[in-house]
Amino acid sequence: MKYSKSNFLMWTDINITIFSKINALNDIYDWLGIFYWLEKEFSRFLKDSDLSKLNDIKKLEVSNRFIDILKHSQEIYNISNKFFNPLVNLSNIWYSSDFKKWQFEKKNIEQNLDLDKISVLWNFIILKDNQNFDFGWIVKWYWVDLVSEFLKNKWYTDFIINAWWDIYLFWNNWKWEVPVVAIDSPFNENDILATLDIKDKSISTSWIYKRKWNIEWKSFNHILNPEINKNNNEIISISLISDKCYIADSFATACIAMWIEKSLIFLKKQNINWIIIWSDWQIYKTNWIENYNLCII
Repeated sequence: MKYSKSNFLMWTDINITIFSKINALNDIYDWLGIFYWLEKEFSRFLKDSDLSKLNDIKKLEVSNRFIDILKHSQEIYNISNKFFNPLVNLSNIWYSSDFKKWQFEKKNIEQNLDLDKISVLWNFIILKDNQNFDFGWIVKWYWVDLVSEFLKNKWYTDFIINAWWDIYLFWNNWKWEVPVVAIDSPFNENDILATLDIKDKSISTSWIYKRKWNIEWKSFNHILNPEINKNNNEIISISLISDKCYIADSFATACIAMWIEKSLIFLKKQNINWIIIWSDWQIYKTNWIENYNLCII
């Protein structure tokens, strides 16, 4: 039987689908509920979240999972040469809970982006006056990895977790064929650029052509280059395949923040498969991605 439920949380669509002989709905509801509480803890758009309180008062005792997310972030921050950085303040470019509704007053606050200098004492985190966390996109991949491990430990053998293109597929015993993952075309709305067969892996896609907005004839998107505090627009879309969602998604974010040359050098050092759509419509990909039956449409 197929058991599937969706919810709209953290300003994104969340779905868990399980193929099982036993009823899996209770487990699905439990983990959608956990994401609800993660939103309450980590959303910068909710004034009473722990993240908002920390950003406001600069010192707070936080949960173990808050510390865990910070450790994961610091790991990727250092691997990516600081291009992945949850201290980047997107409110400087008017990214609010609804980025299409913006105020004309421009914020140009100098930021301290040194993630290694964050003070952590047991479960207390201390920020500098010019530091603010944004864990919005990080919470998605953290949750996907938690759910995937939980479902495996419950002996589910066939499931799909989709947090708005942070996807994990675990596929072993179901009689159907391996699910096909589609990558949207950045050039034509509602078209598909490519398909892949994914099994027991995570695939994450980041882009600059969906969450974007124009202010005073300037184009903005939700991923900033921390070196220049501006958007790079060379990589339109990037999809990465990895064992863990947090690796795939955070690397994708870091690559969009880099220039294309830096991204290609960085990715060649990683044990990961990827496909990049550049602004000149060129497509870059690893040779090994053909193992996933990549089909460019």
